[in-house]
Amino acid sequence: MNNNEINAAPTKTFFIDMLIKDIPLIDAIADLVDNSVDAAINIRRNQDNFEGLQVDLKFDENYFEIIDNCGGFDTETAKNYAFRFGRPENAPNIEKSIGRFGVGMKRALFKMGNNIKISSKTKETYFDMDIDVQKWKEDAENWIWEFGNLNSNEQEGTLGTKIKVGSLYPEVSNVLSKSTFTDALIKEIRLSHEKVIEKGLKITINEIEINHEPSQLYVSDKIKPAYFRTEVEGVSVEVVAGISKTGNPREAGWYIYCNGRLIVFADRSQLTGWGDGHPMFHPTFAMFRGYVYFDSNDSKNLPWNTTKNGIDQDSNVYQAIRPHLINMMKPVTNFLKKLKSEPFGTDEQFENEEYEAEMGLYDFVNEASLTNVSKIEKIELSKKFVAPEVKLIRKPSTQRIQYNMPVTKVDEVKEALGVTSLKDVGEKTFEYFYRMECR
Repeated sequence: MNNNEINAAPTKTFFIDMLIKDIPLIDAIADLVDNSVDAAINIRRNQDNFEGLQVDLKFDENYFEIIDNCGGFDTETAKNYAFRFGRPENAPNIEKSIGRFGVGMKRALFKMGNNIKISSKTKETYFDMDIDVQKWKEDAENWIWEFGNLNSNEQEGTLGTKIKVGSLYPEVSNVLSKSTFTDALIKEIRLSHEKVIEKGLKITINEIEINHEPSQLYVSDKIKPAYFRTEVEGVSVEVVAGISKTGNPREAGWYIYCNGRLIVFADRSQLTGWGDGHPMFHPTFAMFRGYVYFDSNDSKNLPWNTTKNGIDQDSNVYQAIRPHLINMMKPVTNFLKKLKSEPFGTDEQFENEEYEAEMGLYDFVNEASLTNVSKIEKIELSKKFVAPEVKLIRKPSTQRIQYNMPVTKVDEVKEALGVTSLKDVGEKTFEYFYRMECR
């Protein structure tokens, strides 16, 4: 270093602190699951079936471990791409990838503990490595990691990746020991990876298998979700908006996915137009559900942030789509306002009028079927939500009254009234009662 040079190299401690500073532990672990999902997508390329593939997470206050059988990654990838801090320009592209930024695995591992063990097996290669983070940080100039065992022969047995983190940091150990964290992580992974779980990928957390809870909307001849599809700057976009079961109002809103991975959950903010182009959210809209799917072979085109828990609002792709969200949800929320104003299953709103409802709005909803969004026939949908209309019919001016009584009693009434027909008996007795009791 000569006298004119200034040392601007980052310290490893600073680099790691900045890398992990703003990511919650639950998002860091989700990043590791993303890598396994990417591996599953890679080996089942262009298929919609992940049956037989599995990702298992196990942890307690002493360790964290994730194991998958999704094909592994080879030594060449490990040497040149997988452990780089950032994604090299020449890194091979996995179509529909969700591991975009090249920081997820490293960030997650540095977040959790001091001892990291990694092994991966493909058909042709096997490697393992053991990283002592504290020791590595002490050598300021050396950014290299080394393999423990390395094998380039044909491999047998389960193909996949195993990562185990020990010597957990105290704050991480404390969190991983809590059952509430396990419950929260199960919910996060269930929501984030609904699409691949639906297609057969098995994910377990501490031996609890994550069940599939599909997104559903009401569909019938009279109620049809809105649907819109377009392409923006190399990104395919699909938008679906409609109504679902009331459930919890906190589940209402917009759900945004990037390459099948949930990025935004039940948004009811200005991000998706609530209170900015559309009225603010109100419990009246608790049945509203909207789904936005951004898909691209090149994940760098997608409008997500680096932690994959939010949307880049300045993205040209997102800015092009946002107005469509506002326009598509207006007919849905207008219908929900009408539905809210209608008494449940009654005609009270038409009382004392000449007309009555042939069928109420709630009747239409009850007749509709909750259908998985992935199974809705999109070809039958339009960009505007189809809502039923209440059809009014004129109330009849007369009604028929019919009843049976003993013949002997009927004959006595005929004689008393001076009539001979049953019709006259009915009319005269009704008129008598009406005159004596109602007037």
